[in-house]
Amino acid sequence: MSLLSKLSIVIPTYNRQSYALRNMGYWSKYDVKVHVLDGSIEAIPSKYISRMGSNIHYHHLPISIGERLVYAGNLKTSEYIILSGDDEFFIPSALSTCIDELENDKSLVSCMGRCMWFNHHEGALRTDLIYKNMANYSVQHDSPDDRVLYHMKHYRPSTIYSVMRADIWKRTVSCINNEQYSVFALEELQFEVASSYLGKSKVLPILLWMRSGENTGLTDKSNLKKIGDWWTDSLNDELREQMLSELTCKILTNQDNVDVDSVKKVIAKSFEMFIDRPKRQLPIKSIVIFQVARLLSMLPRVIKDILKRPAHTTYYNLNDFYDIDLTIKQLEMEEVSVNLDELKDIESTVVDFHNNLSDK
Repeated sequence: MSLLSKLSIVIPTYNRQSYALRNMGYWSKYDVKVHVLDGSIEAIPSKYISRMGSNIHYHHLPISIGERLVYAGNLKTSEYIILSGDDEFFIPSALSTCIDELENDKSLVSCMGRCMWFNHHEGALRTDLIYKNMANYSVQHDSPDDRVLYHMKHYRPSTIYSVMRADIWKRTVSCINNEQYSVFALEELQFEVASSYLGKSKVLPILLWMRSGENTGLTDKSNLKKIGDWWTDSLNDELREQMLSELTCKILTNQDNVDVDSVKKVIAKSFEMFIDRPKRQLPIKSIVIFQVARLLSMLPRVIKDILKRPAHTTYYNLNDFYDIDLTIKQLEMEEVSVNLDELKDIESTVVDFHNNLSDK
């Protein structure tokens, strides 16, 4: 039995059913349980779902994202859970590595890898290395107070798309509520606060997460307030205290002999540390690589051919995939492990998907 058999992938989707089907098709060949939570008004026709593997579970739930995640928290799942975007991918072997890390270190509740952004353009992938500050990041403090304060002061979104122990994920996802507050990305912050309070986490030097730039966000951000503006506006004092009380109570579910007011103050301080955190500069090496990438992207293709490195010619046609090659070179410089075969499979899945769209 593979380690992936211990994992459930939860995929919320809304009005992007072709991408959801792409994801379901991709995971049908792996020993992992998948729950797709579709909030679209119309369900995907059963004839398409029937083509998927028996590990794929499709739930048509035309309700809000928050309600769908609550639903997911009540599902019978595997030992571990990871949340996925409907148009995004994870490297399967990297998922196994994260599970293995959690199996061997019982103090961890969350394990993550590095992230590559991708988009499709003219029959090829264009990529970039994002969330660079996740490199070697971990939250290992024994004290829950220390963990949440450290994490929000040095913020990285390192748990919301991580492999997590199912019981911790379910409790964490129950903490998400933004429907009455209308704060931009509050759901992510609530998740990160709760997960860091509930246990230790780390980011491994492996490529795990393929984050898609193929679609624009579905949320209308025009009516959402930035967390800093919302937090400091005296008109929101009552709402802020309500949000903190709800979040604290949900985090402390089934925990006895805990000073709730004290924990609430710590969580409030963690939000304030997030709001006040200094803007950090990229490492010099990352800046240099980024500038080189920009310069190369401006060169005529014939010059790119002259500059291309033969080490990757067996895997990439650099006329088409120069950008992804550069991203992999950057990962190699940072000693990040990449499963090239599985990356190539994802690449083919994306390219074939867009080729089929253009043929219709």
